[in-house]
Amino acid sequence: MIKKIGLLILSSIVLSACTIPFFGNKAGVQITSNPQGMVTINSESSGQTPVYQENLKAGSYAVKISPLDTTLQPWEGKITLTAGTITAVDRQLAVSPDQAHGHTLYFEKLDSKDKVEVNITSLPNTVSVLIDGNPAGFTPFSSSSIDSGGHTFTLTAPGFQDKVIKAAVESGFRLNINAQLAGQKIADLPTPTPTPEQATPSATPTPKTPTDITPLPKQSTSSAVPKPYVEIDSATLGWLRVRQEPEGVEIAKVNHGDKFPYLKTQSGWYQIEYQTSKNGWISASYATLFE
Repeated sequence: MIKKIGLLILSSIVLSACTIPFFGNKAGVQITSNPQGMVTINSESSGQTPVYQENLKAGSYAVKISPLDTTLQPWEGKITLTAGTITAVDRQLAVSPDQAHGHTLYFEKLDSKDKVEVNITSLPNTVSVLIDGNPAGFTPFSSSSIDSGGHTFTLTAPGFQDKVIKAAVESGFRLNINAQLAGQKIADLPTPTPTPEQATPSATPTPKTPTDITPLPKQSTSSAVPKPYVEIDSATLGWLRVRQEPEGVEIAKVNHGDKFPYLKTQSGWYQIEYQTSKNGWISASYATLFE
């Protein structure tokens, strides 16, 4: 646990961008990005991500993240700071706006300490919402029947990469989630299977393509993997691509829930040992690292 003056913050906030209310008349903000960038709040420099500030006045603020890599596009947005809570901003910066993604989490106080609410908005406007792996509806989404505590919110839409957000629902507060999904890359889109009329005979064997790769056998739930390891978190598809290099050629598929030895991290990707003496890279957005 990390202790700050007048404020207790769980270390998981930094890992999962999960906002947790604290008590007081001031507000806090946490801003993270990948890759790192310079942050301005209301046009004033706040340093390089990750940025954490507390003892701020409640209200609306303009935030800009300018990537250190000038080939990437900056991000700008408005955020709301509520007295007694932390607002979290997490952004994945990219070369083009359609590949950028991220989310903002903030709380609003309700008129009863016993009430809970969750509101989710998204870009694109209408995406499927799964809560802890269970279908819950579509954005714009609102619910007052979600139990307090930590939850995993998964947002999916055709042509877009899934967005997985871990956040805490707190009694007496409305949790607001504003998410942007990244456009799905052509290499990640499924290849249609030709019908018999479309198929043409070939005199030589066809080389194996990434779409021909089948997931590895499902691991036993009792299998133990020593730390550090990663656990695959891709409930929507049930599997995740393993690539030779980050953004590289697909070499295998691994199953949701399976665990693999962790080797290293590079720009939003984890290198794992997916089979004995065989290493590959998976997207960190669909896996949880245990150290």
